Amino acid sequence: MVGGDRKFIGALIAFAVISVSALTGCAGEQPVAANIEGEFPDVSLAETKSPVQFLRNDAASRIPTAVIDNVEGTVDESVACLDEAEDPDGMIRSWRSSALVTIVSGSAWRVEAIVDNLIQSFTDQSWAARSLGETVEFRSSLLTSKTSMAEIQVIGERPAADVAEGEDTGKQVTVEIQVQGPCVRTDGSGSEEVLKLEVP
Repeated sequence: MVGGDRKFIGALIAFAVISVSALTGCAGEQPVAANIEGEFPDVSLAETKSPVQFLRNDAASRIPTAVIDNVEGTVDESVACLDEAEDPDGMIRSWRSSALVTIVSGSAWRVEAIVDNLIQSFTDQSWAARSLGETVEFRSSLLTSKTSMAEIQVIGERPAADVAEGEDTGKQVTVEIQVQGPCVRTDGSGSEEVLKLEVP
């Protein structure tokens, strides 16, 4: 693993001191009310951003550094919760943070155990896990908690079982972590509120 990746993982661990309680805490000043029916948490998108990022970083830091080849990238963005017909201005949004981690070739065969251990580390903290599907090359699980409005999706991808060891398939073994915050009311996808939050 290159030095930059070590710094990234170190930053993930350091960032883990931030509390995720903001996702269940009090709300600040609310955005202009969206004219869309439904019950949504009384928090702003800005209040969910940092806790969701923290949760993504916390989950990624639970992957042993010895098996990490590279952190291919992270994504932080707000996404619409409803389809365009229901919400043409994208006013109901949630914050999504993800990280794609490639596994070193010598540990690629362990990807199932890596994913299982990551999930177990959360279920040991009273998170509930359920499978979202599994194939020969892919498995996905969803983690939820009664104490968090965010949810974590853990995705492991691996070569097919019948691929000979050492054979180059052109496919990297990866663990992807996606954290989705609660759907909340905003001023819309093109609003100053949202655009400021999405600045890198």
